[in-house]
Amino acid sequence: MPELKTDLYIDSMSGGNGDIWMRLAGFYSASSLVPGVNIHLLIPSFLRNLARVAFGDRLHLSDQEGFPARNLKYTALGIRDLLPGIVKGNRYISPYQRAVIHDKRKREVKDKLNIRLFDLCDYFGWVSVPAWRWITLYQGYLEIIGIKMFRQLSYDDFERQLKADYHSIFARLNGSLPISPELSIPQDFNDHIVIFPTGTGRQFVPVSWAEKHLPDAYYAFFHKDEEAAAYRDRGLKTICFYKEPGDIIFLSQKARWTVSTDSFPSHLLQYSSRRCTITITEVLKSRIISPVFEGKVVNSEVACHPCLHLDRKNHPRCMAGFEECQNWHHPKYTANLLNSIPRS
Repeated sequence: MPELKTDLYIDSMSGGNGDIWMRLAGFYSASSLVPGVNIHLLIPSFLRNLARVAFGDRLHLSDQEGFPARNLKYTALGIRDLLPGIVKGNRYISPYQRAVIHDKRKREVKDKLNIRLFDLCDYFGWVSVPAWRWITLYQGYLEIIGIKMFRQLSYDDFERQLKADYHSIFARLNGSLPISPELSIPQDFNDHIVIFPTGTGRQFVPVSWAEKHLPDAYYAFFHKDEEAAAYRDRGLKTICFYKEPGDIIFLSQKARWTVSTDSFPSHLLQYSSRRCTITITEVLKSRIISPVFEGKVVNSEVACHPCLHLDRKNHPRCMAGFEECQNWHHPKYTANLLNSIPRS
């Protein structure tokens, strides 16, 4: 008789797109290390086509229809906001709170209270949280290790499995990809660097930096991103990608070299490109860069790193009081980035 498996249903609609991708990578490795579990994930619809290419042989990537109401659900909310759902029987996964408290460095009274409350909820199985000892490790592990059936997984075993899976994922992401029909590649594109300068936080590449240091590159933006206009107004070349995230990988494949901030594109590129530089601004390198990545990383050079993610639209200044990340004004950071790009 075939071995009976446990079905685990997880609502992974909440969180940044990069967070969701790292969860997918984490669950993919966990599915091999804990083979007795069928992992069913609900993810945003725009990610499903590409995720099925990369991870669909082991993960069940579900549509909204038919997904059970009772499931584990990722959240970034505090305990007060989660209480009504807990009372109704909902169960949550929250790796976010502890990462935020860690990166704040100085704990306030409310942080200590939150730690106690989350510990209590974790004890009763209401909210799954990772142990503090994992908080600086790769987020793909941090996202899953709080879940009860995966807590026995050591990071060493996880990392080995992640590396064992890498080459097959890389091959699939360099094969036939879902691409938006609107995507258009200029004739001279393969002679140039493509840069993904975006990010909701301070990782965004200032236009002045781009104009001064890499004026001949192509700057890639989501087609609805209004910030591309500032680049075009300064005479810089821009290119659009569209609904399918496979567009990001396809652009990287066609360019001479790729540079990405530590935003959503960087997470796709870590599993699909070796001709790539990723720049670190807000988040710890150890948490945001996959152990499998074979490209280049430019680490932060400023004393205020790591910092809390504050979206620029609602928070014009970072916690240190700057509108732009000071890494973009640090000569060593710029030199390391430029030196990471091979000469043509």
